[in-house]
Amino acid sequence: MNYKRILLGLLLIVSISSCTKQLDTMLNNPNYPGLSNADADLYLNQVQLSFNNFWTTASDYGAQLSRQQYWGGPLYRNAYQPASFDGMWTNAYSNMLVNASQLITLAQQQKKYVHSGIARTLEAFTLATLVDDFGDVPFSQAVLGAANTNPKVDGGASVYAAAQSLLDSAIIDFGKTASASPTNDLFYGGKKSNWIALAKTLKLKLYMQVRLVDPSVNAKIQALLTENNLINSPSQDFVFKYGTNLSAPDSRHEHYGIDYVQTGGVGEYLGNYFLWAVMAQKYGGSVKITNSSTSNADPRARYYFYRQVLDYSWANQQTCPCYGNSLYGSSNFPAWYPSVPDQTPFCVVGKGYLGRDHGDNSGAPPDGNYRTAWGIYPAGGQFDADQGAAVTLTMGGQGAGINPIWLSSFTSFLEAEAALALGITTQGTARTLLQNGVTASINKVINFPASIGYNSIPSSYVPTASQISNYMNLVLSNYDAATTDNDRLNVIMTEYYIALWGNGVEAYNNLRRTGKPANLQLAVTTPSPGLFMRSFFYPSVFVNRNSNAPAQKTPGDAANKVFWDNNPDNFIK
Repeated sequence: MNYKRILLGLLLIVSISSCTKQLDTMLNNPNYPGLSNADADLYLNQVQLSFNNFWTTASDYGAQLSRQQYWGGPLYRNAYQPASFDGMWTNAYSNMLVNASQLITLAQQQKKYVHSGIARTLEAFTLATLVDDFGDVPFSQAVLGAANTNPKVDGGASVYAAAQSLLDSAIIDFGKTASASPTNDLFYGGKKSNWIALAKTLKLKLYMQVRLVDPSVNAKIQALLTENNLINSPSQDFVFKYGTNLSAPDSRHEHYGIDYVQTGGVGEYLGNYFLWAVMAQKYGGSVKITNSSTSNADPRARYYFYRQVLDYSWANQQTCPCYGNSLYGSSNFPAWYPSVPDQTPFCVVGKGYLGRDHGDNSGAPPDGNYRTAWGIYPAGGQFDADQGAAVTLTMGGQGAGINPIWLSSFTSFLEAEAALALGITTQGTARTLLQNGVTASINKVINFPASIGYNSIPSSYVPTASQISNYMNLVLSNYDAATTDNDRLNVIMTEYYIALWGNGVEAYNNLRRTGKPANLQLAVTTPSPGLFMRSFFYPSVFVNRNSNAPAQKTPGDAANKVFWDNNPDNFIK
């Protein structure tokens, strides 16, 4: 027997076994660490960035349908395709909700309760927004990975209830002693009191959203308003802040990036109706801008919008085909279209402002050098000081804008609605709360340039106290002149709508809940655009890849209302 060979073989087996054990400990790919090795702060940043990306897309779709931004139409049933919503859906379910769920588990293990509270808050906000936009959506069977790749939908009401529970759990987390605070919270810098105020404000928002179908929420609304631990001051505003980097990464506000380009020419259209609602509706259809001490024009207009031109001397059949039939041409409107300026605008608004009418699906003329751009608020663009100059790549705030996801002014308007519609006057009368909301909105906008370090606004263009007071008196006069609660609600929600510039999520929700503003511009190319989209199509990535997905919604089907919307089919045009 060859003992040397046997011994050598045994040594080889032991050696291989030892190497195997050592290799086993190295099977974790360092580029994809397990949850136990993950960094809670990096996870938190990913959750917050994913949430902002999801919210931004939802905001743009809501702004288009609510006439803040341009919607091409001309028919609601074919304005969007299911694939239009694929990115928004994928970002919610494959990024935001998955990462939030994993962060909650990790943070709870590490007793980083502020992290888990933030994740729960943003998860609740995302789920509620999915319901608001799509109706019944996956929740209880969602984000389980390989355990369930075909999740069924849950009823919208049950998902809303789950969102409320998540907010309650978040508030509990914020009240615990954490092992560490977030090192780079992109919203509030780890300040727990602000996160608690946001969570409770979101609870109020969701209760107000369901008030038409659930009278039991009245007492809960009353309790939240009595406690008053809500977003009530600018220091608590829930906003996402952008930077000025052009690349690697491009950190600028999305709409700045579209509108302010090196070659000149604004790349998108604002909604003509929104331009008109801000600057002309209260003045018989004639545009007013702050230009004298006695002016009662909206003090926010020059901050909201930047004009490349100050008149329409450039307009002709090629650059602006509809101009000849506008108020400034022959006023030869389509026979069925409402008169201008008594109800809504058509083609152009006045004084060089150029957006695009709701539902105008005609080809875009060569008008990029004349379109009105997003201003310094909220997109970090250019302040309008009557320059009348073409946009450039680095104008104004250079893109250092914000997403105004929830502002203190929004809380005041919601409180005003509760006071008028539900009789809950804990924080004041509807009139007082309306005044609070308008004041907070104006202050936010006027102070915004300085907050991003932009100090180049000529002093003669900064609204004076008397101009602000004049505008406020006009709003309150309109409220006092209203003879019914429906008309008073229209004044409140119209001012809320104006204050929402940059936030199409709440504009779309408010429109479906209240039907306000009441005089929305109709689709301009057809008198019959079909039923207004009360919710979005299910994304193609959901209905085509999930065997348990519901049937795709039928275009124009009145049954496409979300659970909290019990208003008539023709409530909105």
